Amino acid sequence: MAAIHPPHKAAAVNPLKSSQPLGAAYAFLGVEASMPLFHGSQGCTSFALVLLVRHFKETIPLQTTAMDEVATILGGADHLEEALLNLKKRTNPKLIGVCTTALVETRGEDFAGDLALIRERRAKELEGTEIVLAQTPDFEGSIEEGWSKAVTAMIEGLVKPGKAARIDPARINILAGSHLTVADIETLRETVEAFGLEPTILPDISQALDGTVPDRWIPTTYGGTTIEAIRGMGRAAYTIAIGEHMRAPARRLHRAP
Repeated sequence: MAAIHPPHKAAAVNPLKSSQPLGAAYAFLGVEASMPLFHGSQGCTSFALVLLVRHFKETIPLQTTAMDEVATILGGADHLEEALLNLKKRTNPKLIGVCTTALVETRGEDFAGDLALIRERRAKELEGTEIVLAQTPDFEGSIEEGWSKAVTAMIEGLVKPGKAARIDPARINILAGSHLTVADIETLRETVEAFGLEPTILPDISQALDGTVPDRWIPTTYGGTTIEAIRGMGRAAYTIAIGEHMRAPARRLHRAP
């Protein structure tokens, strides 16, 4: 006879739900021709990659700077530069989203300064690729915070300031929260378009993680919000943020014009 033993633990915690880098990478996957890059060890990236592949049942573009023991002690700027150049040469993405991990954050490096020097020194090699930094240590926050930081970083780095005379009343921005599914975002788009409006959804996983199998190998994301659409978000008349964790990106976008 089977015996039933009900669990007495108050809560079951999935450690991946507390991973800021995973949330940031998930947000970058909603941008067309993008490549999330974990600045940390190979283990950090493999852990997140396995979860995303198992959940979405499709190929997930996710790379790492592959920090080793020496780089962890002496600094990972060289590894970051090498990873950016390799990604540009091999996959040529339109956007590289750098997500820091606890391994490098604990050391307290100046990631923004390192990226500025790399952009200046390697401007010719990296031409045509935007690089966005989201500082997302594992020792604080969760998927929602990582998602929010990635969206905020994209707004800060890509949105062009708009002018009042150029505001388009037919355009509307939708800042989608990490809890929304592909079907939710598709419904949002259809609803907005039914009112004769033109939505820009960021991030848009409905076009990138919807199970579509392209007819050729694409090393980056094959759908999502385009870089051009993100740059034009400052000209939209209205912005709707879905989820409390999207308040920070909405406020940053409000200051862009």
